Amino acid sequence: MKLLTKLVAGGGVAAFFFFSWVIMRLWNSLVVGIFDMPTLSYLEVCGLWFLVILVFAWAGIAMNARVLIARRREERREEVGRRIEEGIKRGFARWVDADEHMEWDEIGERMERKFKAKFKEWMKED
Repeated sequence: MKLLTKLVAGGGVAAFFFFSWVIMRLWNSLVVGIFDMPTLSYLEVCGLWFLVILVFAWAGIAMNARVLIARRREERREEVGRRIEEGIKRGFARWVDADEHMEWDEIGERMERKFKAKFKEWMKED
């Protein structure tokens, strides 16, 4: 529906029919002469042009640049977050002598045991 709205708004209809005419002229003058293909009528070109617009819109090719930039920023943020989390997990895992691929819960339990042991050790020194 957004595609149809964009097509109708802001002179989109005029541009659609103008480019349909341009495509028809190019097809009938170049493709027919070079590749010996059949000529296309104006309505056939309008239909094909409309199908191309729909296919590209559904495939995401005709996406707004702002949408693509926002999506890439979000992906980068998620990737940075994952890297930060992996670094923190790796550091905690090293501190408790655990495998860095271990689950957070197990690392947390080992940290708790280590804290308790260090606290008991500290209490004995006093």
